[in-house]
Amino acid sequence: MNANGAIKWANGFSEEMHISASGSTLTFAAPSSFGRSGGGIAIFSRIDSARNGDCEHYYSEGALKTRMQICKSGEVTLIKEGKVINVGALAKFVY
Repeated sequence: MNANGAIKWANGFSEEMHISASGSTLTFAAPSSFGRSGGGIAIFSRIDSARNGDCEHYYSEGALKTRMQICKSGEVTLIKEGKVINVGALAKFVY
């Protein structure tokens, strides 16, 4: 996977991801922060109708009750079954 971004979580873990050119999907390889074990990939797709001010909302295609909110400030909130399970900061790589 060609990572072009990462999230540094409050618990100290960082996870690289690929952000699509349109910003509509975020792909993570072997994510551990999403409450999954065993690796694999996780794809989050933007919910275009759920924009809230300067924040965008994404849902996990593999676990529909897992959501992510990413704000223009870079603040990231990971929500599972309506409860915040982690917060962090987004970084986009510049080549």
